[in-house]
Amino acid sequence: MINIYDDFFDKFWLDELGHVLMNEHTWHIKNVANRFSYPLNLSGSHRLIGMRIYHKKDNFNHSNEDLKIGLLNCFTNIKKRLKLNLELDSIDVNLQFKGMDGSWHIDGTKNQYSFILMLCNDIIDNFDKIGGQFIYKPTNKKINFRYGRLIQITASDEHRALSFKKDHIPRLTLKFVATDMDKK
Repeated sequence: MINIYDDFFDKFWLDELGHVLMNEHTWHIKNVANRFSYPLNLSGSHRLIGMRIYHKKDNFNHSNEDLKIGLLNCFTNIKKRLKLNLELDSIDVNLQFKGMDGSWHIDGTKNQYSFILMLCNDIIDNFDKIGGQFIYKPTNKKINFRYGRLIQITASDEHRALSFKKDHIPRLTLKFVATDMDKK
């Protein structure tokens, strides 16, 4: 299942969110793709630039109170507008640059959804020319990057993200993973 929502959020809010994530967020190469080791999940196929900002077991891993409130309000808005009974499991942020294409992966289980918000902190005239597509494996659908686009998928569906083809342009995504309480 995949749904695409454009113009879901105000541009001003998206700009502020992108600024905070790019400039007030400490970036680490801690995001391990396709984790397979136990018990800490520190080994996988490769590492990415990213970080888990929130997990329901550990709460927030960020000190900016405005960011925390903004992200929780954002998630609440998603639930309300889509009329879904969701419980937030995690919030992650990922950063890619040219040549850092993502690998095929899943975000969770069949009773969870992933909501992927496309962000970019640079002014781009035409995203279609620089890549950054989201690829949804169940239908082999390629979705062009669009600033502020929100993609909803079943968290168990394989997908990947391509980096931009232009040097030094950050491809930034924010991902909410939530359990559908009606499917639990």
